[in-house]
Amino acid sequence: MTLLRELITARDTLGMADSGVNRRTLLGGTAIGLAGMAGAAGVASAEPAGAQATAMGPWTYVPPGESIKAALDTGARAVQLGDGDYRISEPLVLPSGATIRGLGRRTRLLATTTMTTVIAIGNGGPVESVHVADLLIECDGKASTGIDLNVVGTTGNYYWEPDSICRLDNLRIYQPVLDGVQYRGEDTQSCVSSRIRVRDAGRYGYHIQAPDNWWIACEATTSKQTGSSAGFGVFGANNFFQSCKAWYCRDYGFHVRGVRNKFIGCEAQDTRSHGWYIEWGRNVYTGCSADSASFYDVGGTAAAADGFYVVDGGDTSMVGCQAFDRKADGHAPQQRYGFNVPASMITNGQLVGHSGYDNVSGLVNRR
Repeated sequence: MTLLRELITARDTLGMADSGVNRRTLLGGTAIGLAGMAGAAGVASAEPAGAQATAMGPWTYVPPGESIKAALDTGARAVQLGDGDYRISEPLVLPSGATIRGLGRRTRLLATTTMTTVIAIGNGGPVESVHVADLLIECDGKASTGIDLNVVGTTGNYYWEPDSICRLDNLRIYQPVLDGVQYRGEDTQSCVSSRIRVRDAGRYGYHIQAPDNWWIACEATTSKQTGSSAGFGVFGANNFFQSCKAWYCRDYGFHVRGVRNKFIGCEAQDTRSHGWYIEWGRNVYTGCSADSASFYDVGGTAAAADGFYVVDGGDTSMVGCQAFDRKADGHAPQQRYGFNVPASMITNGQLVGHSGYDNVSGLVNRR
């Protein structure tokens, strides 16, 4: 009981009496719970004008208006951002082991001048274990890319790891001149991107050149009709995509020109050109869908594009996929074929369990 009274006293001292924290929470969390509450209280509190970065245990809180770069340069590796804008005038280069975390929509990194990227991970050299989460990046038509992962080299990696093992989670990226997120560099591997929303990318929502990475619940729209833009430009090998979506894209939803990639439960919706433009074979598609290619509201022409257009179907497996036109807003169907594929895919049983409806020219076209 003495420990319990001490914990309750500590709780009240932190101003938590009315926060819904109870004895069970305190006993379960003990010192860790109290440290976490103290950090949360510091982040939530109003900061006076000109407030400086403040250390809170392992975390360094950088208030809006102060320099994230300055905190990193002085050795901070766990950076908590607050409620407001952070004006970025040059790429923010993140060192190995850095974690940058915001408050979701309430934390905005704003590009203020022309630059290659807002956040650079690797910057063409070795880096590992970088984590960016819970914030919004406004490229504002100034930054070419929201986040650029370009890791080359493994010097300094933990336990001789061959991969950079970075994490991007719960992000919103708006109006990049070219790409929302770019993945390049031979050691940009074993990176996981999850719950990222890219809006109005000029070229690709996700420009994927690196191999051996994961995307989960990511989505993208594009803003320009170039003839080759896409929500997901997949040009690397052995990548994994689960529950990802490309929508309102002025060219393709997914453009696949890589091998040994796996797509599970992914969707292309409301695209001007093909929902899925699959140039290369040797990929796997399971439970994926194409919804209303040739879509009128992004410049589409009726019966000009297909749900899935497969150029090379060699060693490709497409199982349980669906392609349809939902006749949005009362319009007549616009998606030409659901599946426009080489005849060999049908003959060899590589297109299996497919379905669809309301395609202008039919469900399947064998070329």
